[in-house]
Amino acid sequence: METLSVNAAIERLDELAETDVAIFGQLSLDFEGQCISHLPRSERLAESEFGMYTSSIWTRFDLGAIGQREQWLMQFDARNVVLHGAFYGPDPGYGGCGHFCLWPAGLVVRAIAKR
Repeated sequence: METLSVNAAIERLDELAETDVAIFGQLSLDFEGQCISHLPRSERLAESEFGMYTSSIWTRFDLGAIGQREQWLMQFDARNVVLHGAFYGPDPGYGGCGHFCLWPAGLVVRAIAKR
């Protein structure tokens, strides 16, 4: 499976929605701001209707598939990671994904590795 940058995955959202993908970026586990952001920072896109999250993807973790507890994830906070999981776009009637629909896409994470 090809590993995509965050920007590349978002750019190909229509093609990749509802498929399993591998995405590289910097993970943030902030409360109400859990996402993977594009690296390098210098290539992050200018703000759009998604504000500062234009080059980020909302993440939800399938802890059952990962086989770990939520606290285990904290070792990956602010780290460069590769996430594997199911990629999706906004539900009809919503302009985005995640908290307050602030992200252009989402990922249900089933595997994680430091990079």
